[in-house]
Amino acid sequence: MMLFLQQLSRKSLYILVLVAVAMIGSGYMTWMTVQDAGAKLSLDAQKQSATEALNRVTLATNMESVKGELAAVQAQLKEVSFPEQAPSVELVAMLVRASKEVGVELGNLQVLAVEQEKVGTNSYNVTRQRLQVRGGPTQVAGFLSRLEKGEFRSLVINNLSIAPQGGTWEARIDMYLYSTR
Repeated sequence: MMLFLQQLSRKSLYILVLVAVAMIGSGYMTWMTVQDAGAKLSLDAQKQSATEALNRVTLATNMESVKGELAAVQAQLKEVSFPEQAPSVELVAMLVRASKEVGVELGNLQVLAVEQEKVGTNSYNVTRQRLQVRGGPTQVAGFLSRLEKGEFRSLVINNLSIAPQGGTWEARIDMYLYSTR
């Protein structure tokens, strides 16, 4: 290779160097163009994805329709979650059924108070109750699980204390049952 370069005239050597620089520059520019095209494709894909997501989102065009939808949802939530009256008989039946299913001893059921509570713009009757259950740890946990998954979605356990009593466990439970009347 050195012999070949020595045989070239100075002018030919400059032309060879210029051609080499031009080829390197052309390769660099091609590489940069490919990089830019890849970035543009990525940006176009992100733009298309954002456009599709935006098209899926439906925006309410006037405030009255939003208010109507909100009122309907609130009414539906009230119906589903909160009974109109505190279902004391049904609640006691559910507690007795749950205690029999898991094998705990149910006792000392007390209604502490029926109070009004305002949450946001809605008012609720809150029936505060206390009860005591006794059984093995697994049985007590099963009873609490049945309360949580029970038919009263507006039943809230406010306070819970569990203590071993001999070979069993005793749980004292304070519950709130929310209703709309």
